[in-house]
Amino acid sequence: MGDIAQCRSCGERIMFIRMKSGKNMPVNPTFVNFKKNPEGKDRIVLPSGDVIACDANVGVEDADGFGYVSHFATCPMAGKHRKGGRKDG
Repeated sequence: MGDIAQCRSCGERIMFIRMKSGKNMPVNPTFVNFKKNPEGKDRIVLPSGDVIACDANVGVEDADGFGYVSHFATCPMAGKHRKGGRKDG
């Protein structure tokens, strides 16, 4: 896991997780508890660099673990960084 940085688009605090592909994923630096759910709508980036489908923000007593939310999911300027996608924001 990396140091805390600042998103160049929105100014929020972020950090980077090295993915299995070798690329760095910007994530929000706050831990999120999750319960594994292959049908879940949420995606969590684990400290190991894996991304899993789950139900996020569950109580500690129900959690299977913790991870991070991709900053792309919450950045109001994310469209600016998509290749061939929306350019809003």
